[in-house]
Amino acid sequence: MLKSKEHYDLMTQFEQDIKRSSVHFNPQLGRADKELWAKGHVYNHGETNSLFIAYRLGYSFAKALGRE
Repeated sequence: MLKSKEHYDLMTQFEQDIKRSSVHFNPQLGRADKELWAKGHVYNHGETNSLFIAYRLGYSFAKALGRE
């Protein structure tokens, strides 16, 4: 899924959602180099990256259940 249109769309949706969320967090949305994505580093900021990984896991779970 990395580097696919689906992954880019998911990143875009995450960025929109995190800006509108009530999470008390100032998101730093600088994206990491694509070569690092396979290692789990999608965003430069560690907390943002962790939130995205959790977001992506939720997306994958919903997709597996057929609830996308």
